[in-house]
Amino acid sequence: MYDIAIIGGTLPSLISSIGLCKDHKICIIDINQEIGFPTNFPGFIKNPKLLDEYLNEKDKLYVKKNHSGFGLRSEWLMKYLTHAAAKHGVDILNRTRVSNIFYENFFNIELIGGGPKNQTIKSKIIIDETERIYLPPGDKKHTIFKNHKLILSLNEEQQEYFVGTIPYSKSQNISNYKLKIDRDDELTEFWFDQKPLADINWIEIKKCLSFSNLEYLNIDKYVQLSNNIIELSLKMLT
Repeated sequence: MYDIAIIGGTLPSLISSIGLCKDHKICIIDINQEIGFPTNFPGFIKNPKLLDEYLNEKDKLYVKKNHSGFGLRSEWLMKYLTHAAAKHGVDILNRTRVSNIFYENFFNIELIGGGPKNQTIKSKIIIDETERIYLPPGDKKHTIFKNHKLILSLNEEQQEYFVGTIPYSKSQNISNYKLKIDRDDELTEFWFDQKPLADINWIEIKKCLSFSNLEYLNIDKYVQLSNNIIELSLKMLT
């Protein structure tokens, strides 16, 4: 029996699980092969000290001072947070999706995939992070009902972005972006509302959903959201 089952491997999933797992048994159910590859949030943080509580390893984050904050490699942040959560006792079920949920004094969560040893797990409450996950190719999605007092879901308005990464030396003439993030691995990450018309020789590209409010396009906002999840989860468990 878990105290908390988190459906969807996201940045708030990992941060909140680390914050809650000292006194509660927690699992994260993620549909992807590895949490956070690719990521769907910018590698940008205004206050990097916010991560000190959750991370010991930072050597591959490639942190670099930017104009109004710090750039970093978001995929490695997720990898380090996943390791930290696992070390703290959080069960992480990759390549696993929820096929059905029913409630009888607690949640019975039926699973399909390679992660779980048991095809049904039990949990007192559920944190629903399915709106923020990076969906894999195909039509495989978690099946979850939304309206239950013991299912916590904190959503913000989102939109699709085109994200491209390019060597810093080739980034100077790119324009009309929403966000530009320089990293210490000599790469620059750009976020656009849509794919640029110009022919740009990206080394990495992706499309993803993230907050539509530009002021929220930073890791600080996700830490704040995680703290809200922690506070509300503790209230639900009492």
